[in-house]
Amino acid sequence: MNDLMTISYRKNTDDDRWVIPEVIDQDMYCVKSKLAELEPKKPNYVIDCGAHIGAFSIMCAQYLKNSDIISFEPNPDSFTYLNENARQFGRIQALNKAVALTDGTLNLYSPDQTDWSGRWTSIPNENEFLAVESVNLFEFINQLDKDVFILKLDIEGYEELLINSSQETDLKRIKTIIVETHTDHFNHQKLLDFGYHLLYNPHISAARQFVYSKN
Repeated sequence: MNDLMTISYRKNTDDDRWVIPEVIDQDMYCVKSKLAELEPKKPNYVIDCGAHIGAFSIMCAQYLKNSDIISFEPNPDSFTYLNENARQFGRIQALNKAVALTDGTLNLYSPDQTDWSGRWTSIPNENEFLAVESVNLFEFINQLDKDVFILKLDIEGYEELLINSSQETDLKRIKTIIVETHTDHFNHQKLLDFGYHLLYNPHISAARQFVYSKN
């Protein structure tokens, strides 16, 4: 394994205050402690949406044996660090794009605090924004050559629109969904209706983060 101490990140931001301590040091999403045991034996994909600097992608590359990781990060600054980490840790394909319901472009709005490096959002606010390329997530997944073991969604509110607008066929190739919610409008019942069950809440942030799985 590569040395986790060599991760590329922005100092004195949420990168080293929250992201690395929680996702890497404490294994917040339980990649090492739980998901590695559930990984299918056949080759598969992990899709990391809102990959930020790539902390979750790195954990998957380190501890999942049969998974290739595709990491989406639309913020150009965060993508610089994601791309460096993808080269270092391997098995990570970094894409400087947003995920959405259609191919095209999205406006990406900056956070209110400059040290919140990962919290750019497609939900409109009064701050500056960038126009970024977007990819139809479900169409992208259904065109892959292997099934998806994990779809991770941490996209600052847009995950609600994706899941709430999804059809059962959109999720048919996805075994596990990790989602960080940002309001109370996420449709958890839809995932249950589509055959998922709540596998666990990450213990660090259980109020907002959910891991769903199909049997």
